Parts: sequence; structure tokens; C-alpha cells
Amino acid sequence: MTAASDARDPEGAGRGRRRTRIASLVYGVGGRETGVRRLILDQAKAWSNLAPDVDVGLFVRCEAGTEEAWRDEANVVAVRSSGFGIVGRYVARELLALDLARWRPDVVYLRHGTVSPSMLAVALRYPTVVGGDLDDLDELRIRSRLRYWYMRISRTALLRRARHVIVVTNEIAAHPTLRRLRVPVTVLPNSIDLGSYPELPAPGNEAPRLVFLGSPRLAWAGVDKISRLAALFPDWRFDVIGPDPAELPDAPPNVAVHGRLERADYLPIMARADVALGPLALHRKSLSESSALKVAEYVALGIPVILANAEAAFPGDVPFLLQLPNTEDNIDASFDAVREFVEVWRGRRVPRSAIRPIDTSVVERERLGVMLGLASHGRRGAEEPPTSELTR
Repeated sequence: MTAASDARDPEGAGRGRRRTRIASLVYGVGGRETGVRRLILDQAKAWSNLAPDVDVGLFVRCEAGTEEAWRDEANVVAVRSSGFGIVGRYVARELLALDLARWRPDVVYLRHGTVSPSMLAVALRYPTVVGGDLDDLDELRIRSRLRYWYMRISRTALLRRARHVIVVTNEIAAHPTLRRLRVPVTVLPNSIDLGSYPELPAPGNEAPRLVFLGSPRLAWAGVDKISRLAALFPDWRFDVIGPDPAELPDAPPNVAVHGRLERADYLPIMARADVALGPLALHRKSLSESSALKVAEYVALGIPVILANAEAAFPGDVPFLLQLPNTEDNIDASFDAVREFVEVWRGRRVPRSAIRPIDTSVVERERLGVMLGLASHGRRGAEEPPTSELTR
């Protein structure tokens, strides 16, 4: 029986006993094929595969006009759109919380976002795991003092009610805001379903090609530094996917800015790349460690990466990652290191065996274990205990 059908049969009528239910509550995502969207869907799929006797339900507040793109996906129970501005987003969140309550989950996995009254109510009523990056407060401090203080106060209220917090880096786990709350914290990097990515053949370019894949207008991504890198290496070719041309106004002629592309459209560009570019300016939001979805996608495709921060998924020195200094002048300061790395990896691919630790089947087993432990504790004393056991 699917998660959607369980929503119409909340008591599990006709079955011998009630199955354990995990609700994943997600706010503010679109219908486009993005890294975050794939992560959410792949997580739910992995939980279902790892624990086939558990019902997994996705409750999604999405951008207006993208509802059908979500309703067609597996594990989705309820979808609400966020049209009509701030009021529409608020109403959609509250209605989605009611949908979740009718489904009667045993544990809730809440991907962090703007905290609303319904979110606090969910965390009070159900054992709740808060997960995600939780690294946006320093960025908000720069962009909007009002939003910064709202998020700081409301997020603290939410985390006080959480039973467990799962963050993507050790740096976030050590943040004073979390340490003061004394909530159990687990560090798990963002996972990726390796089986859904092709192992690209090594390219045979006459000159090295580098690629960047990301979202528009993220200062910490360091897109502006790509122009400087291209100027230092005029014989190399650079492809920038995601950001707008306006973000690279001084780009030299060896830089091609493609804007937003769907996955099917940008995969041929990735296939030509010798090396990929990860975040280059994390210092701009006062961080030095990340678990970037773009880095996970690069290595899933077999492309080695240049980045300017520690990568949580690969805490030791690995040959397919070149870590530059996390400083504003890191491109000029790393000329020789970049040239050597590109020459070493030119025409080569990262072996799939080297990146198994980031596969959803590995990472999500531990995340699922946290949630099932809370579900079991929450239902202790009930007539029927949870039936779930992770598939070995």
C-alpha cells in the first residue's frame, strides 16, 4: 500500500497492525529538477527501500504552478502551493500541518526553513527531527537584520522542541546556538543516489575544460571568481550553469554562461568537463566547511573538484578534491596548485568506488535509524509496537 493510500486509511483498516509512519515535511521548494528536489525525493525513496515495512509520507509546500510535478512522485501524500505572496505561503504551511496531523505520523523529519506556528505545533505534538544545512543565519545577518532576528528567535524555539537535530557539517554542529540547547546532534553529509547518475567517460579535450553548476545570486558560491580564474588560464574553457550572465560582467571570452538548464540539457556540458568548481567563497558567510549538493553531483558523475573549503562528506585528504584557502584572494594565491591539479586530472574520472560513502543507501541508513529510534520510543506502551526493522 502506498503512502498516499495510507492517508485515506489512517487507522490501517484491514491490516493486522498499524505500520510505523515517517512524515517528511518540506517547505518552499519548486518543481524544477534541482539538487534539493532530488535530495528530498531520493531520501524518501531510500527510507522506503531500507525499511519496507515503514510508510514514508512527503508533505510539500511548493512554488505556485509546480503542484502536479510533485503529486506525480512516489511517497507524496499532500502538496500545497505557495501562491498569493506572503499570506499564501503562510496559509499553505498551516494547511499542510493539518494534512500531516490527519495522517498521524509516528515521527516527523522537518527540513529546516522559515519557522511558522504550525511548525512549532508539529514539533510539540510529534517526535521531530530537524534536518538540513542550518547555516543561513550569518548570511541573513548581512542581507536582512529583521529576518535574521526573526529566524534566530523562532529557530531557537523550534530546536528546543526537537528531539534530535541532524546537520550536514561538524562546523554547524559545534555552533554555540546548538551547543547551548543541548539537543542530540548528529552530523550527516548530504547524500546522493549514485545509481541515478551515469559514470561519464573521461573527456579528450585539446585544452582543459572546467564547469560550474549552481544557483543564481549566491555570493558565497564565488561565481565572480571564475572570471579571474579564466583570465589567469586563457587557454582553458569554462562553462557556468545556473547563474545569470550579469553575475560575470567582466568574464573573458573563454567563459560560456549558460544560465539555468534542466539536467538533461546540462549533462552533455558536464560530460565534456575535466574538472568542476565547487564553492569558492564560503568565507563570505563566515563558514569553512560545507556539504554542497553540487560537489556530490560532480563526483557522482566522476568529475574531480576544486573548492575553497573543507567538504564534510570527505573529511580526509582525497586526491579528487583540491581545497584552496578560504580567502578572498584564493584564486591568485593558488595559481600553481590549480594548474597542477587540472593537469593531473585532465582526461581522467573519479572512480565510483571512492565515493560510496555519500550514497543514499549508506547515509540515509543512519538518518533512518535516528527516526525509527524516536518512533519506537514515542510508541512505547502502545498496543502494537512499531514493526520496522532496517533491511540489511
